[in-house]
Amino acid sequence: MGGMTESPSMSGTMETGLWQGRVAVLGLGSIGMRHSRNLKALGVVDLVGMDPDAGRRDRFVEEIGGRCYDRLDEACLAGVGLVVVASPNRFHLEQSLFCARQGCHQLIEKPLGTDLEAARRLEGEITSRGLFAHVGSNWKFHPALQTLHDLLGRGAVGRVTGMQVLTGQWLPDWHPWEDYRHGYSARADLQGGVVFDSHELDYVTWLLGPVKRLHGMVHHSGSLEISTEDVAVVALQVESGALATIHMDYIQREYRRRYHISGDQGTLEWDMRTGEVRLFDARERKESLFPVHEADLNLMYLRQTRHVLEAMACGGAPVTPVSHAVRVLECQLAVRNDSVMS
Repeated sequence: MGGMTESPSMSGTMETGLWQGRVAVLGLGSIGMRHSRNLKALGVVDLVGMDPDAGRRDRFVEEIGGRCYDRLDEACLAGVGLVVVASPNRFHLEQSLFCARQGCHQLIEKPLGTDLEAARRLEGEITSRGLFAHVGSNWKFHPALQTLHDLLGRGAVGRVTGMQVLTGQWLPDWHPWEDYRHGYSARADLQGGVVFDSHELDYVTWLLGPVKRLHGMVHHSGSLEISTEDVAVVALQVESGALATIHMDYIQREYRRRYHISGDQGTLEWDMRTGEVRLFDARERKESLFPVHEADLNLMYLRQTRHVLEAMACGGAPVTPVSHAVRVLECQLAVRNDSVMS
């Protein structure tokens, strides 16, 4: 889920061990400009942009430099090795498929898309062409989620039995400099909505494993002038047998992100407001605190971009491959359809 403002423009020199080549950023809104700034900060000098909005193109040229296009075609992708797909949700798969067929490696903003068959076609194109493709999952590069992942991997709470997640923020606060009603999150025609905006189905399955069963419900509360759902609840069981619930919304008047994980040997908790991960080890009757606060949330995006460039340089694997994002999309669609997946 969003909720963070943009960082100031940065510039830097190319770090050693990073892929160097031409990058195209498709979609120059808030997240597209964030990616552009971070690529520039990591030393990428050959950047091109694409957006149908003239004002956004002008901003990209003024701040980032390089050429800018108003539509996606072969000219836009000439000489491009990596594309960043940062357009509204409804265009992700269409653009990603086009770029894959041009042989471009990709960083695709979440959600992967909203059309399952197209997502499966993209997975096939990426695999058959041997392309690198990472799907946006910036919190996996934040110390909080990394600490939870590491502790669970070490069996810190024993056998995991349950997990509760709460995430939400008042939608008008996301981008206070623009009318939230015009953003993709608020618009059904751009396939926005809290289910596709939320990261949590991705992160819960990253922490606990693949989903075995799932039931979801969505609600349009009427508290906001939007055409998409603003509240959703998911109950799921992963293959290990552990149960999880996820509450996500656009309604929380203060930004919340809270995780609670129960095991037969302990408990893990993270509340973003405290800036700490708390581990209670029942075997030793001991509480441990792990500081995970990071004042500049852009750092996780920067680490994600560095990961993409490093993996492309050395032939590494994406943290969130398209194959995983397809499984997440299956879950999102089940929630959206207010249905049971088993």
